Amino acid sequence: MSAQRSIVCIVPDLFFGVKVENLARRHGLVVVVPPDELAFRAALAEASLAVIDAGVTDRPWTEWVRVAKARPDTRDTPIIAFGSHVDRALRERALEAGVDRYMARSSFVDTLPEIVARAARAVKDDPCREPLPEGALHGIEEFNAGQFFEQHETLERVWRAETRPVRNLYRGILQIGVAVLHVERGNAPGAIKTFERAFRWLEPFRPACQGVDVERLVRDARALCETIVSLGPERIAQVDRSAFPRIHLLDDAERMHTHPATDRA
Repeated sequence: MSAQRSIVCIVPDLFFGVKVENLARRHGLVVVVPPDELAFRAALAEASLAVIDAGVTDRPWTEWVRVAKARPDTRDTPIIAFGSHVDRALRERALEAGVDRYMARSSFVDTLPEIVARAARAVKDDPCREPLPEGALHGIEEFNAGQFFEQHETLERVWRAETRPVRNLYRGILQIGVAVLHVERGNAPGAIKTFERAFRWLEPFRPACQGVDVERLVRDARALCETIVSLGPERIAQVDRSAFPRIHLLDDAERMHTHPATDRA
């Protein structure tokens, strides 16, 4: 996915709308205000970010988001919704619809400059050439130590904090760990389903991203998944822990010979 120079904005409040537009202009971004669902999806496919006032009631934006997150051309564009910090039902509806992050209105105002700056950086930067965040490194250490529940909690925090599409690298890794956790618990259908979901998240980052040997991780995880399928649910206990995938980090020389496409993240 190639990040574009626009922000999709569903923010009818004049104060917030103007603030978003002024910050966007400062970073060379254009604000697009879609009038309907078709326009929303078209704009989202060409945007680096979408911001939505969760309190909007004159359009079914949760359904728009739900559909957009199911489409390959729009699912990776980060969507941030903001609203009342005391309205838990509103927050749950937003998250269930598929927004990537829900923020209290006050927090949104405080962090909006950094949010817009991140969207602007995503236009020109290649996140795959960046180092792994400290939180991601810690999650990978937990993964390789076999702490598959703990790595999920750690990497989910990293995934939720990142607004750029590279967030799906962390999401894919944590899902591999969750799949292995299903294997440990004897849940073959759950493991297979989670592996397949993880492969979709990781595909754009092959062969490597942020020093993670994604190609090897996917290959080893696929081998484990195929073993589970061949054994069948009744014999999943026969899977040896030595078959569990590990995450390998490339050294500097290896990274120089790995060239992930700059539009992947």
